[in-house]
Amino acid sequence: MELNVGSEVQRGWRVLAVAGELDIDTVPLLSARLDSDVTGVHAVLDLSELAFMDSTGLALVLDWHRRLAEGGGQLRVAAAQGPVRRLFELADVAEVLSLHESVDVAVQEAVDSAR
Repeated sequence: MELNVGSEVQRGWRVLAVAGELDIDTVPLLSARLDSDVTGVHAVLDLSELAFMDSTGLALVLDWHRRLAEGGGQLRVAAAQGPVRRLFELADVAEVLSLHESVDVAVQEAVDSAR
């Protein structure tokens, strides 16, 4: 399966919608999109259409979480489903990552916390 990545800005946050499978073959695509599209310190990964993620995908998400945090920003993860959410739990990173039910919730909580 392939990986598709859409990108837009919502309420000042870069939102990348990731669909398909994120694995060793497709991680370079998401990595390149993150490098080119995330120009600020805040981003949301919309994983609602991501069917599968392996350890290389997890490593990329954790790396971006660290990179943005070091710059005073934040990476939020929205709408992780089934196997992807289970991977976060099994890797014991669900508490480290900022997981949200939806992009709207992730972005709204960011707006609310800025007030």
